[in-house]
Amino acid sequence: RGRISIIQSHDEITLLIQQGAQEQKYNVRKSDVAKTNELAGVGGKVDGKLFIPYKNGELIEEGDSIVEVIKEAWSVPTRIPFASEIKVEDGAPITQNIYSDAKGIVKYFLLKGDYIERIETIKKDKFVEEKGLFAVIVDDNNREAARHYIARGSLVKVEDNTLLDRGDLIAAPKSDDQVVIAEWDPYSEPIIAESNGVVKFQDIIAGVTAVEQFDELTGESRLTLNEYIPTSYKPAIILATEDNEVITYSLEPKTSIFVTDRAEVTIADILAKTPKAAQKSSDITSGLPRVSELFEARRPKDPAHIAKINGTVSFGKPLRGKKRLILTDEQGRMVEQFIDKQRTVVVSEGDFVHTGEKLTDGTISSHDILATLGEKALYEYIVEEVQMVYRRQGVNISDKHIEIIVSQMMRQVKVVDSGDSKFIDADLVSKKKFNLENEKVIRLYGEPAIAEPLLIGITRAAVGADSIISAASFQDTTKVLTSASIAGTVDTLEDLKENVVIGRLIPVGTGMVELDNVKFSVADSKTK
Repeated sequence: RGRISIIQSHDEITLLIQQGAQEQKYNVRKSDVAKTNELAGVGGKVDGKLFIPYKNGELIEEGDSIVEVIKEAWSVPTRIPFASEIKVEDGAPITQNIYSDAKGIVKYFLLKGDYIERIETIKKDKFVEEKGLFAVIVDDNNREAARHYIARGSLVKVEDNTLLDRGDLIAAPKSDDQVVIAEWDPYSEPIIAESNGVVKFQDIIAGVTAVEQFDELTGESRLTLNEYIPTSYKPAIILATEDNEVITYSLEPKTSIFVTDRAEVTIADILAKTPKAAQKSSDITSGLPRVSELFEARRPKDPAHIAKINGTVSFGKPLRGKKRLILTDEQGRMVEQFIDKQRTVVVSEGDFVHTGEKLTDGTISSHDILATLGEKALYEYIVEEVQMVYRRQGVNISDKHIEIIVSQMMRQVKVVDSGDSKFIDADLVSKKKFNLENEKVIRLYGEPAIAEPLLIGITRAAVGADSIISAASFQDTTKVLTSASIAGTVDTLEDLKENVVIGRLIPVGTGMVELDNVKFSVADSKTK
């Protein structure tokens, strides 16, 4: 038992538990720990990553787990929508019905530090107060067939050493309220009052821009804006606050209005609701086709718009049938993005978004991530997306294998400014050739070339390799050899594949000699 200190360094996080003169230290890699924005559903996946459930200085008990692995079921695809009603407190356990995944005898274990301890005293209807309780189903040979985690606040429905069939209930919530985290209307986007005050309608005219509809459930009638509104009308609700401020809420077509003209409202009252368009699935591709799509760097048919800067969302005057979305950062810099009216915007007025966060429905394009967030973020995105496909199939693959493929996809750059080099603008060259040419130019006191990173599919990257033999052995053999012979290309046999093809020793290993740094001399005959 003691207090935990969380110390962050360059690439590690140290967890230090202290009690008096005694201390215990644990180290984890920073890249393995889920970031705050990832836990919030922004910019990345958290499946398989680590989560530290304690804050700096908190008191922990002996046997508590200080680091937990995030399972796939933990992952929340998006943040809780704007204007939702939160039903649980921060840090409260979420319980659910636990059903047996196999037939066998149930045995209970409690996680204590790095090991699990057998608990034989669990009875029916026991209220779980401990953290880290597991129900393990064992078969006739006393081998584990299934394992279930039982959250705090659950009621155990079967006692220890009970024979269960597949699908039998093991544990359940104490009450139904424990299951609900938050409630919201999934079919509409609410507009809520930001302050107390009086509302006034602008261009909301029954029979012109709106129609009065009767609600059979409530027995009340309310105004609903028409689907098509004349361009000369700009329907809006204007809120005059108690602080003498004026807040304007622009209304979209088909919006239902929940207040009356000149009505008094209080903060958080719902003023109107705009129906959401049917959002398309963000990604219907899964399995190996998804892996192929990532490695071939294909552009999605309907790519999602992503935020180009960190900033607050606002909406401006539409332009040529497109929505004008404005992002304003803390320094007041503004970036405008124009979105087709057919696309569904998934952010609201006043939301703060991070660079790379989705603004509309659709699949995020790898090319957009490279242009917005850079090479490191693209590496992380492709590795996470590919790993997610394999994790769902129960396959464990080291990140390094995927990273090698991604590095080959990004080994070319696009020349933006040729400077005094031999390249021309828009040339696609390998990073190796680009760096060598720039070194020559700099030695001659010239202006080096400038290039931007480029993502190309693995097939195209293989065909465009610097080595003639490597490229020809993969695809389009005749084309590659013909182009090389016309250009008089020389293959220096510096990489792995071309040496394997012709049967030479591969240039790898700790005994490899860097010939550029070796000087040869003729031995004196007397020393022979």
